This record gives sequence, structure tokens and C-alpha cells, in this order.
Amino acid sequence: MNSLSLNFKWLTSGNDSPEIQQTMGMFGLRVGDISLTQNEDTFSQTIRDTVLVSAYPLAAWIASSWWRLLFEPLPPTNAKPSVNWRMAHELTAANQGFIWPRVILASDTELMQIWSTPSKAVEQQSVRYINSIEGSCSINLHEFERTAETFIETVISRLKATGVDNTPLANLWQEVQEERSDRYASQYRRCEAELGFEPDECPESLVEDTLNLAKQIGSKTLSELAPACSKDLSEAQPLSEILKQIQSSGLTGNPDISIDDSVNPDTPQAPWQRANKVASRLRDAIDIRENLITDYKLYDLLGLGKSEYEAWTPPRRQHISVAVPLNENRFNFHLRKKHPIAKRFELARLIGDYLLYGNRENREASWLTSTDLRTSRQKYQRAFAAEFLCPLSSLQDYLDNDYSESAIEDAGDHFQVSSQTVESILANNGLISSPQSVSDSEASLPY
Repeated sequence: MNSLSLNFKWLTSGNDSPEIQQTMGMFGLRVGDISLTQNEDTFSQTIRDTVLVSAYPLAAWIASSWWRLLFEPLPPTNAKPSVNWRMAHELTAANQGFIWPRVILASDTELMQIWSTPSKAVEQQSVRYINSIEGSCSINLHEFERTAETFIETVISRLKATGVDNTPLANLWQEVQEERSDRYASQYRRCEAELGFEPDECPESLVEDTLNLAKQIGSKTLSELAPACSKDLSEAQPLSEILKQIQSSGLTGNPDISIDDSVNPDTPQAPWQRANKVASRLRDAIDIRENLITDYKLYDLLGLGKSEYEAWTPPRRQHISVAVPLNENRFNFHLRKKHPIAKRFELARLIGDYLLYGNRENREASWLTSTDLRTSRQKYQRAFAAEFLCPLSSLQDYLDNDYSESAIEDAGDHFQVSSQTVESILANNGLISSPQSVSDSEASLPY
């Protein structure tokens, strides 16, 4: 796991406001072994690992974005983030006249994911940042929280030591601290963030309705659903899609799946590692070996009736799939995919979700949820579905070292998955390059 460091070597300079002047210094931001502040000073034509800026605007930005940084995930890959989202997740929003590296931060509920690209060559600036992260780096979410907290408090201590007290930053951080220590206030702020709102900008009635819904479906379930129906992604009121699915009739299924349950959703492994382990165990349990997973086997594993499922017509457009737990291990499935290949992948995702999250004694924790978000749980589902429907070993045997476009398309037809799924499996295992070329600096960003 990578580490994050935010370092300042104080160097009082300038004649700006006291908060800025007393927190000037050489700033170093490092993720693992990569210095994201390594830069070329275009005036002196020197390269340094640190840059002269003020710590105050950065600390103020982190404090003001605190809840959204920790609890608001990336939007789906097919949705461009709003300006509002970017202001809470892109470090350049710290601004105040300083040149910051282009760094994006977004939580997946387990890890803080970090992306960065170098400065564009066409930008005429005194500082040009050199390094980038290929793809992304991730650090433990709790480590990020501790590092950010230490940084903010160091800046406040610096100001107090230089006689600058009662600053907006100190007052804001005091509010955040009080909210963190109060269970209800913390839930309230998290709910606002998951719905895509700044603190105190979400209608109070909507937050109250959302918190009441969490009592019914469980807070973990809501944390998967609410961001998918946030104000930026949903065409209607943020909760309306969730409520419609809960209150409408769906397809009743009685999953009949049993594997060694030694894999736990809280196990500290990457989502794809958990997914591959669970998928392999399920294939062994149902004795499928290298055979193709048929549609009927997918119906059977979820206890869905063939005729009922094939006659099911999902609503015109939905952002979420939900399986509501009933009694005796039955679920009311609300599905959303229409294309035959997409339907297979959706069913496989829900099978994976049931195995790791749904087969629990606590009814509130057993809801199944599938969305287009990039949270840890949804990453696990996608990786499980890919490995279950198209195991890497079987795929390699089928391709026989032929990774051409036509061979990948043929493999998709053979395993009845999309060619994009085949490409992802191969790229994730280093057998082909990523469809997004890393030679393009923008490909290193998530949008």
C-alpha cells in the first residue's frame, strides 16, 4: 500500500495577509515514491522536489472539502463530473494565486485514489510540474484522514505560534472536529456528501428522508445507492429512484449458492483479489470447470424463474439495480439491463454481491446493490463477473497468444461477454496494454 506525505519547510515571505505570509514555505507532496511537486522553475531553469507556496489555502481547501473527499465517490465512467464535484476533489481548487499540481482525490469507500498529470507544455507559468501517476495510486482511507488531519493542525499551530489566531481555517476546522465527534452530525455530513452537496447546501428534509431510509435498508447499502442517484446524476429527486424500486414489484428469487465463506468483505485485499477468490470458489462449488456459464445457470444460482426473468422488461432508464431481502432467503430483484450480454453480466454481478455481502444474518446488511459507480464494492462485482463468466486461464487457452482485435471479439462471443470485458481482463493481467494509452497524459486521469 502506498503512503502519502504533505511536508512544509516554513519560509516567511511576501507582504500578503498574515495567514498567507506566515504559512509560506517549500511544499512537498509525495505519494509512495513519486514526488507530485517535482517541478521546473522556468525562470531559473532548475528542478526541485518542492515548490514555494502557502500552506494556508491548501489546508483550507482540505477542511472545506473534508466530507466530500472522504465519502463522495467518482461519478460513473460515462458521466463527466460537474464543476461542483471537481472543486471538491481537484487540488488546483485551493488556488489563491498559487500554482498547484494537478491532483485528483476520490474515495472508493476503502481507499483514497489519487491521480496526477504533469503541467501542460503550452501553459506559460513560472512553475511547471513534471511528474505524473500512471493510472492511479491508492492509500488507505484512514491513513489519508490521519495525514490530512495532521497537516491542517500543523498549519493552525504555525499560525498560533506566529501570533495569527482565530482564523477562518481554525474556526472551520473546529466545526469539522465537532461534527466528527458527534455521531448524528457525522452521519448528516456524510449523507450530504454522498448526495453530492456541500455542507448545509442540501435541503434538510432530503437529508432527514435519506437518514430515515438508511434505517430501513442499512447505511452501507445507502452509501452504494445514494451517490448513484445524486443531484448531478439523477434526473429526478435524488431519492426517488431508490424509493420507486423498493416500492414496486420486481422478480422474486431464492438464491441457492454456497461456498467456503472464509472470504469476508472487510478482508484487507484489493477488490479484484477478493473477486477472483470468490469466483474461483464458486466455479469449484458448482463443478463447472472450464465450461461456459449458461444463462440458465445464472437464473438457477439466483433462484429466478426462466420464464419470469425473460419476460421482464426493466424501466426505460435506471441508474441502479437492487435486490430487496424478503423472508426465507428470498429477494425481490429490480433489474435494469436490456441487452443479452449486459443482462448476463448484471446477473453475475449480483451473484458475486450475494456471496460477499448478501448472505448475512443481518437483514439490513443483506441488500444487493449494483450501480455504475466506482466504489470498492462495485469494483469487486465487476471483477467477479468477469472472472466468473470468462476466467483468465480459460481465456488464455482460447486465445492461444492471439490478442488481435478479431480474436478478442471472437472470445467475447465465445464466453458471451463484451469485448470490452475481455480487453479489461487482458489489460489488468498485463497481457495487453490498456485501451487508454498511458502516453497520453490525460489518460492518467479518471475522466
